[in-house]
Amino acid sequence: MADDYSVSISYQKAWRAREKAIVDARRCPHESYSEIPRILYMMEKCNPGTITDLVTDENGHFKYLYFAIGASIKGWQHCNPIIVTDGTFLKNQHGGTLLIASAQNANRHIFPLAFAIVDSENDTSWNWFFSKLKESYNEREGQCIISDRHESIAKAANTNFPNLMHGVCCYHLLKNIKTKFKKGGDELRNAFNGASKAYNVFEYEKNMRDLDNIHSGIRDYTVNEVGNDEVDKVIQPKQAIQNNDIEHRRICECSTQRSKRVTNSNFTRMSSLFGPKMVETSNLIVYKVHDCTDSYIVNLEKKTCSCQKFEYDEMPCSHAMAVLTKRNLSCYSYCSYYYTKKAFLSTYEDNIFPLADSTTWDIPDHIKDMIVLPPTHKRPAGRPKKQRYKGVLETKTQVKCGSCNQKGHNKRSCKNEPVPKPTRKRKNIST
Repeated sequence: MADDYSVSISYQKAWRAREKAIVDARRCPHESYSEIPRILYMMEKCNPGTITDLVTDENGHFKYLYFAIGASIKGWQHCNPIIVTDGTFLKNQHGGTLLIASAQNANRHIFPLAFAIVDSENDTSWNWFFSKLKESYNEREGQCIISDRHESIAKAANTNFPNLMHGVCCYHLLKNIKTKFKKGGDELRNAFNGASKAYNVFEYEKNMRDLDNIHSGIRDYTVNEVGNDEVDKVIQPKQAIQNNDIEHRRICECSTQRSKRVTNSNFTRMSSLFGPKMVETSNLIVYKVHDCTDSYIVNLEKKTCSCQKFEYDEMPCSHAMAVLTKRNLSCYSYCSYYYTKKAFLSTYEDNIFPLADSTTWDIPDHIKDMIVLPPTHKRPAGRPKKQRYKGVLETKTQVKCGSCNQKGHNKRSCKNEPVPKPTRKRKNIST
């Protein structure tokens, strides 16, 4: 207002004008809660197979909301049998927390499964969310759940999915180690990632010794604080996991993901580097692949390799690729179904249909009569926070002084000479 119209108004008046503009554009947030039953009804009607649920307290105030689209429920059968859960706070004036469950498609992209809005991340809300998740998706062979180390998630997962493995995300565990031991840098990250992604005991112990050299308490922390069971699921070698499928897919869902793609040029290079030789053992034809330092045994029939990457990643390793290239075999025949083109197309076979204009909705009377009031949330004083606190591994922006335009300090603590600012030309308003 001051720059465009040369009008001086108070901060409170500008805030009230902004709030009124938001209400005109997005409607009143208090009244929007009463439309939730209608929206959920149309979601189920326009998208068959959709599961929704709305929970209110005894006074009719909003408490929980859940929905899983029918297309996501059908597409889940063609995704990796892992579920990644997390929560984040909402920025509206009524507060709340958004809970999300997702998976990975054949191209290792995020595939949304279910959404929920609850009051906060507590035992009751997470247990309710996992119960609805089990109702929608049930259980599959080789399924597991990945999350951070929130205690409520662990309790809810063990209660609703007692037969499934609950793994801890390596990204969050590394953040906790950095925060506790005040250590950082590439050495800690590389050693931790190497230990969490080790395929055998030798690789695991080698990286764990590097962690011991950085700080002697890291090994004990992962055992005492995280627990022996959680260490087996996250940081110990994959020989400790009996279910190979679960361990492989756990790595895919960690924030520090690994790429196992091999290009055609790598096929040729590996073929010239390795010399596969046929060796007959126990009436099975296997291949012995030599490199500069070691030799590996590849069994194409069982889809295994002595390096253990073939069976755990469920796609050919570099040694298996050398054999496949030498034999002129297709590598796609030895990959898991969850990485094929057929699985990718089947995942998105169904469509998500829009709800059309609200004036054309045909809503039953019992849905129209439902009254949903805003949640009983007391908004704290002061300006609401729009950004979350950044973690240890995330990049933090430096403060820039508004007086001298230098980084590292602000205007109040500036001791440099101020830089003259260019004069701003006032706009002429024609009458």
